[in-house]
Amino acid sequence: MRDVSDESKGTKNSPFGKLLYAILDTVTEEKKHQIDAILREVSRHMNRAGGQARVPLIAETENQLNTLLHDLFAGCDLEIEFETPTLELLLSTPRLYVDDGFRNAVENKGHGLQRAIIFTILRRYAEYMTSSPQGKRRNLVLAVEEPELYMHPQAQRTIRKVLRNIVDSGDQVIFSTHSSLLVDVAYFDEIIRMESGCVEKECIRTTASTAWQLPMATMINDIESRVPKLKGNVTSQSLRDLYSHAYNPHRNEGFFASKIILVEGLTEEYALPIYADALPGCSFDPLGISVVECGGKGSMDRLYRIFNELHIPCYILFDYDAGNKDKKTIDKSKELLSLVGNEDTVSESLFVDDSIACFVKTWETDLHHEIPRIDELKLEAKTLLGIKEDTGKPLIARYIARNLTALDPPVVPQSIKKIIEKAINVRWKGSCLANS
Repeated sequence: MRDVSDESKGTKNSPFGKLLYAILDTVTEEKKHQIDAILREVSRHMNRAGGQARVPLIAETENQLNTLLHDLFAGCDLEIEFETPTLELLLSTPRLYVDDGFRNAVENKGHGLQRAIIFTILRRYAEYMTSSPQGKRRNLVLAVEEPELYMHPQAQRTIRKVLRNIVDSGDQVIFSTHSSLLVDVAYFDEIIRMESGCVEKECIRTTASTAWQLPMATMINDIESRVPKLKGNVTSQSLRDLYSHAYNPHRNEGFFASKIILVEGLTEEYALPIYADALPGCSFDPLGISVVECGGKGSMDRLYRIFNELHIPCYILFDYDAGNKDKKTIDKSKELLSLVGNEDTVSESLFVDDSIACFVKTWETDLHHEIPRIDELKLEAKTLLGIKEDTGKPLIARYIARNLTALDPPVVPQSIKKIIEKAINVRWKGSCLANS
């Protein structure tokens, strides 16, 4: 897909052209003869062969040119001849106009509208190409480079649905993308992550690319190995349903990251990047690091498995919630520690390892003694933002982070500094799946 002027040409090799030539195939011989007769009549009025029927001004102009030419080359006869139009010729020279309040040629419209028209042509082209008069169905492979270009978020979601409909009809779609709206955690097996890097061999540097993909069968085997009672009952659809609960366009940003920090909620997502920006050489965006909020501990292991198996180094940060009376909460904390190969018990102070960190109780409780003027800053945040502490913890954490890092010099709690330094240096250690 390049631009709309290429895709809307009436050539036999373009999608739009093939649609037009398909129209030509449906025209009856009788209708073709009628159209040809009309076109020949047009030619008769334009060319010398039409005699007296020729447009007078054309004949007059031709005579004037011959008079002037004879002064230079006697004996020459100059004739103005217009090519006789045919139905096939007319079909090869269409122009598309769009009226979105102002009627104009499609190539003069905005890139977003042009892109939408290209997809409209391709959708109809796919329908045409995969069917035949005999009722047999052919398969189509549609390859698109960055379909999200010039499209607003709502249109990008629509495009994904369009491509999904094409796939559901039995065809194949391959596209490259930089948009988190065009990928989905639930369809992890369809994502191919490309990673490029420099390789030096015998003083010669080259660029090599590696492709990573996670098959559905591998994930089914993993969950059945971890939960034996599910063996034989897990299907592709049930696994998609499980992972769709973790779907979120912002979380999908992780697929495009060089490293990921998985955090429980908005408190960490809001505050952690602010503190990182205050530490020399630790800003996340320039390093290609994404902070992915998981919506609680419940989804952290699922997202970790997907990202890790696509060879994206992941760092996990969560609250152990020591003292919590809910056994499921503590069990999930132990599960996360075991997931990355650590003991499932937590120490009495902040635990920070090469690939995981957890506060003994919570972010707010464990950091309280490390933040100067903590109670005063909390009161300021609640007053200025008009929030309550029990419902506005993420906003309070962000307010505190901004105020501490605005000081000269910036203040970053030591525990946060230690976590960030470990997180930006996280390395991929291998598969975390059972029986991998």
